[in-house]
Order: sequence, then C-alpha cells, then structure tokens
Amino acid sequence: MNWYKQSFKSRLISVPLKGTLEQTNDGFVYLNLSNDVIHGLFTLIDEEGIEKPPYDKGKYNGLGAHISVMNQDEFKEETKIKEIGREFSFKLGKFYSTEPEGWDEMERVWFVSVISPELEKLRKKYGLPQTYKGLNHDFHFTCAIKKKRKKQAGLQLIF
Repeated sequence: MNWYKQSFKSRLISVPLKGTLEQTNDGFVYLNLSNDVIHGLFTLIDEEGIEKPPYDKGKYNGLGAHISVMNQDEFKEETKIKEIGREFSFKLGKFYSTEPEGWDEMERVWFVSVISPELEKLRKKYGLPQTYKGLNHDFHFTCAIKKKRKKQAGLQLIF
C-alpha cells in the first residue's frame, strides 16, 4: 500500500520526534506521545472501515498515543525506573498492517515502527532484552484499527 509519497516519506523519517516516559500504577512503562501523531497518520490510510485506536477504552483507559517500553511482568515490582518524566527521542520506521495476535476483535491493525537507540539502552540498563517483552517486537505505536464484522444472525421464518 502506498500510503504516502516517497518524497514525504524521506522527510518524515528524518524528523526526530519525542515523547515522555511515563508509568501506570500497575508498572507498565510507556513513552507518552502527542495524539496528533496518530491523527495525522490516520488521515493518510486509504482503507474503508478503519477507526482510530481505542485509546480511551480498555485496561489503560485514557492512556492515549504511546509506545510500549516495559511490561510490568518484565521486572521486579520493587524496580524503580529513574527515567520516568524524561523525554526520549525516536524516528519513524516502517509502516505496516497485520492481523493482530491476541486482539481477537480486530480484523487488521496498522502500526508504525519506531527507531530509538535511547529506548533500547534504557531496557538494557534494567537488564531487559532490547526489544519489548523480548519478543523481537519493534518499538511501535498503533495508528489505526479495523474491527471484525459481527456475523449477522440469519432470520428464520416459520409458517
């Protein structure tokens, strides 16, 4: 899918972006981004039935646009992340879409991978693999979703 022009792509990738490192009450560490990042990229996707990510629902209600950095299960509860509140920079990587594993109600999800040596170093400092959850997942943020269509129950007429 050619979601933006090549000249725009080269300029976009070279722009350094920043976010603030934050942590939820249960220990999830993420880079808080401006929701404008999502709003801008969302308009460039040419696909019917897409929606913006449901950042106002679910487990982390109100979290907003973010890059997952550390899962609460990755480190000991008493670990204090000293960098909370610090800004980290990143650059945009590849844009891709997939049928997400573990997100059963979604037909397709669009992501933008991000490149951040700073976030990799942060994870390494706390004894974690460079990638989120050690699953070889790129750092990324979700910019669009497409929900699975609900199957309509057939109408049966009895005479």
